[in-house]
Amino acid sequence: MNLADGIRKVFEKLFRNLKGLRGIVISTIDGLPVASDMKSSGEEDRISAIISSIAILSKKVAPQLNIGEAEDFMIEGENGKVFFYSIGEDAILALITDREVNLGMIRMVLPGIREELEELML
Repeated sequence: MNLADGIRKVFEKLFRNLKGLRGIVISTIDGLPVASDMKSSGEEDRISAIISSIAILSKKVAPQLNIGEAEDFMIEGENGKVFFYSIGEDAILALITDREVNLGMIRMVLPGIREELEELML
């Protein structure tokens, strides 16, 4: 299976299992888009760059706050949430969701998803 097909299958699984999921972006740590499925945006390049910047800042500030290395983090806004997950050393997975998304379901599904993506992106 090639990378694009594998990522597409992972995205389908995420949309099937996570009610309230509005979009998915995988970005390199350098801000380049790897893959995305955004229901309402055509700005994947800009979004990937922003995701990368947020991840880099979070990784730098976490040790300064004595909370250890940042692995996963979330931004909660008025109309939704964005969850960020490291995929190996070089990529970031961002899940854009409705405000009411089930955090427990995300935490249950993500370890397997992360493992699948890491294997695909080797």
